[in-house]
Amino acid sequence: MANYKKYNIFIFLSTVARNIFEIFSSVFLYKMGYNLKEIMLFYFILYFTAILVNYISLKLLYYINGRWILIFSSLLFSYSFYYLINMDNNITNLIIFSIINSIASYTYHSLRHYFAIKILPKDNKQTSTLNILIFTYIALIFAPYIGAFVTEKYGITVTVILSLVFSILGIIPILKLDIKKQTKKKIKLKQVYKKMPKNKIKFFILEQFKVIFLSLQPLYLYLNISSKLEYIGIFNIILGIASLTFIYIFIKKINLNKYFIYLNIMFIITLLFKINILNKNILLVIAFFEGLFLKMYETVSLTNIYNKDKNNVIEYLIICEIIFCLTRSIICLACIFILDLKLILYLMIFGILLSGFVKVNEKC
Repeated sequence: MANYKKYNIFIFLSTVARNIFEIFSSVFLYKMGYNLKEIMLFYFILYFTAILVNYISLKLLYYINGRWILIFSSLLFSYSFYYLINMDNNITNLIIFSIINSIASYTYHSLRHYFAIKILPKDNKQTSTLNILIFTYIALIFAPYIGAFVTEKYGITVTVILSLVFSILGIIPILKLDIKKQTKKKIKLKQVYKKMPKNKIKFFILEQFKVIFLSLQPLYLYLNISSKLEYIGIFNIILGIASLTFIYIFIKKINLNKYFIYLNIMFIITLLFKINILNKNILLVIAFFEGLFLKMYETVSLTNIYNKDKNNVIEYLIICEIIFCLTRSIICLACIFILDLKLILYLMIFGILLSGFVKVNEKC
């Protein structure tokens, strides 16, 4: 089996394992008694810790095979939520959980980008990137609903076990990936950073508003629309279906780079409707349109990241992850002082709007 097929299976299984839980992080913390300020503190610590985690995990690729880091990451991720369901409600435990979850999450995120860049064929990078997105979106259709259903029906402990099972299954294709250990090079991060197109960096920064918006979206739905996790799961099923619809119908008919600014404005309009409409059924319709425009955005975003030759991949990804996580941590730190969730979401939407005016997908 080809490397990219093994990688797609890994992406599918690992996405299911992580989104059974990860998508509900803010909701679980709120249900445990943490307020909005403390939840934003959780995200600040998560992302700030991730700066160091990404650096170490990517540098380790010079010394060990990356698959062992992903195996460690998969097992630790399940443990992080086991810790969550057994911890007492206090700031110390919140900080410990943030750090554990950061290590588990960002040893995964940085390495999945590394493997993707390494296995994507040079002559058909966009199609291969779309295949990765398809496997991701299929997983995202089912994972949140499975997590919501199992948690409400059988309890969060059973959900932790289910996440662990999918994590272990996801390890199998990684063990079979045929990628050589990275040869150590004497390349300074500063050199790689200087070669990166400035518009690419600007987009990387502004894109993080979208990431934080999506992290807080389940909490908004829980507080304002429905207190049932199952509704959030259904919302995400519709998002996933819209994602696949976008890929199969629109992706080959639209020049995303050419029309990105206009499609992004439509995305913004959809998000504004979503946080100003409280009807459950209408919101599910809006979820479909959000899914269409969100995946347009993420297709451009992921292609932008993977638009890189196979030289200096580790240094390139370290720079990218530092930009991602430092930006997110700064945004979350600022939001600690904003006590209105809806206002925070408005600020995230404004950041997403600005990103639409940046030219993307420049080769580096």
